[in-house]
Amino acid sequence: MFGFVDRWAGFRDRVTRREALALGGMSALAMSGVRAHASGAVSASGGTAKRLIFLSLFGGPPHQETYDIQHEAPSELRGEFQSVPTTLPGFRICEYMPKLARLAHQYTIIRSMTHGDNGHESAYYSLMTGRPYPIPNTANAAPKSTDYPNYGSLLSYLKPPEQPVPSFVLSGGLISTHIGQTAGFLGPSWAPYVLKEDANKPGFSVPEFSLSNDVSQSRLDDRQGLLDQLNGVDRSAKRQAESGSFTTYQERVFDMLTSPRTQAAFDIEAESPATRAAYGDFPFGQNVLLARRLSEAGVPVVQINYRNRGDGGLDTHHDNFNICKGQLCPRLDGCISALLIDLEERGLLDETLVVASGEFGRTPKINHNAGRDHWGGCCSLLLAGGGIKRGYVHGSSDKIGAYPDSDPVGPWDLYATIMHCCGIDPEMTIYDNQDRPHRLCEGTIIDPVLA
Repeated sequence: MFGFVDRWAGFRDRVTRREALALGGMSALAMSGVRAHASGAVSASGGTAKRLIFLSLFGGPPHQETYDIQHEAPSELRGEFQSVPTTLPGFRICEYMPKLARLAHQYTIIRSMTHGDNGHESAYYSLMTGRPYPIPNTANAAPKSTDYPNYGSLLSYLKPPEQPVPSFVLSGGLISTHIGQTAGFLGPSWAPYVLKEDANKPGFSVPEFSLSNDVSQSRLDDRQGLLDQLNGVDRSAKRQAESGSFTTYQERVFDMLTSPRTQAAFDIEAESPATRAAYGDFPFGQNVLLARRLSEAGVPVVQINYRNRGDGGLDTHHDNFNICKGQLCPRLDGCISALLIDLEERGLLDETLVVASGEFGRTPKINHNAGRDHWGGCCSLLLAGGGIKRGYVHGSSDKIGAYPDSDPVGPWDLYATIMHCCGIDPEMTIYDNQDRPHRLCEGTIIDPVLA
């Protein structure tokens, strides 16, 4: 099912489409976060990304078994896998990722992401917000209203969509404690639309984006006219209302309910069996395909969460190598390569930024359960499209994959690079709803990865 998550102040439970329309008559209800504002301008010199697809690999995929095979490490650290050559001379990746090996000329791999946080939730907060968590290595860290916003919420706030589509969709449901997946101090009006059901579920649909059988178009128009009267504003005034106001959000709800573009984007059954098979018959794979459809329909930001349920866990403390070769590597290889091919064939890759990253890597040492444990010291991630250089490897790890050997970067630098590629000045100032200033990004743009 689809959920409006934390959209209205004081309404923290799931709000259905019908409830949304009913709540529309409550004109006195204030939106949380309407006082948040920014100082500075959207950059004209940023990247070419008109949209962003973030593959959120929560759990921490092992860099040693994906993009950074440790050939020179001792056998007890190196692991079982061999590497294969790619289309980029001198660059080799895991033997169980042959499709991505054939596409290496289309993307960038960063092999030198590093930070000091080995806690899932606290490290994930850093990845999603570009800020170190106040207490690193915190297990089960929970979101707070004072958190820094998720990158998608900030982009929604700074560059709202021109089309009647959601500004930020999060598919696969919120993961873990929900940390890093909220709008934080921007207020709940900028939280993502969360799709709780997976696109591989038989009969997948999003009924909240279609009219009920008992509500005709004319009846919906009548409701909107009545709502305008109750709010004491006409449609022209509503269009000029402050972004994030309750009436502006009501307008978006009505527009999205009647938008063929939005309704068609969720119709994943329109894809051919061959295309669906290329992405893989598992939740994350089909959710990535849905993300491509949503992006093509004009949704600016889509995040896809990889979870243990149905996808095969990324948190490989046990049986790392069998999990990697049996599920993890082939699945990521299939859906990421299918996404890149799809975007390229549709002429969309250069204007769609694709990020695939977990919150950390895995330990160089293999534990007694044939697994690898949490390790923020070094990890790898993939970037493509949207102003990113094609066929490039940034940084390197040391001989055992423990720490960067060259060109280290942090999650905050990735955050700044995402903003730059999406045309946002990373050095601008944003204010929370208490009028306190915050620099948009604490990191710096990773210039060498830019096209």
